[in-house]
Amino acid sequence: MKRWRSVQVTLLVMLTFALVGCGLLGGAQRERQNENAAVTEGISLGQVVTAEGVGEKNAPVEVTDTFNASQDFIYVVAEADHIAEGTTLFARWSRGGEPFEDSSEIKADRDYDNTYIEFHLENLENSMETGDYSVQIFANGNPVETVNFQVE
Repeated sequence: MKRWRSVQVTLLVMLTFALVGCGLLGGAQRERQNENAAVTEGISLGQVVTAEGVGEKNAPVEVTDTFNASQDFIYVVAEADHIAEGTTLFARWSRGGEPFEDSSEIKADRDYDNTYIEFHLENLENSMETGDYSVQIFANGNPVETVNFQVE
């Protein structure tokens, strides 16, 4: 009987440590999320896509994640539910996991609601290297969204 009581106490102690550990780790995760929220405060993005073009109000046209090597431009377009005045944005383009170009940074000159933001990659040599690509959007210097695509 004493042995069973000892096992119960040991299990209770282990369970307590596990719960405390999870609470501490969860707290650290929440703290990091709050820090990231503060860094990207002022921007709320919806869907982010790659497209062959943009139309009215920078809305994406011909959404795709596969492009031809002779495509003139590749666009990344984000639905912007809200962008606060003073928010800075840019896009980083990568091939095979290695960054090769950053777009020019833009800064919101006023609050924007329910609009689109776009960045594009121009194919100056008319023969883009084939492979796996990604484009990452940064807000206030911090990554907020990544989209993958291919060039064939």
